[in-house]
Amino acid sequence: MSCFAPVGYLLHRIRVDGTEGLLMAPDLPTAIADAAAGDGWVAQRITRGREVVLEGEALRHAIEAAQRDG
Repeated sequence: MSCFAPVGYLLHRIRVDGTEGLLMAPDLPTAIADAAAGDGWVAQRITRGREVVLEGEALRHAIEAAQRDG
């Protein structure tokens, strides 16, 4: 019997030139902090396994809060 348990969170991100990338984070606050850092990337969504945790307006608000607080 096999079991699927996500190990961490994935930050799905894209550059202006269309290059896509994934960044793994151990927890949601770290994933949000990484999304807020920018570094030439724009965050698209945060997932855990197959579950979309944050995207769209919810992700934008979480990033704005992280930038305000940090």
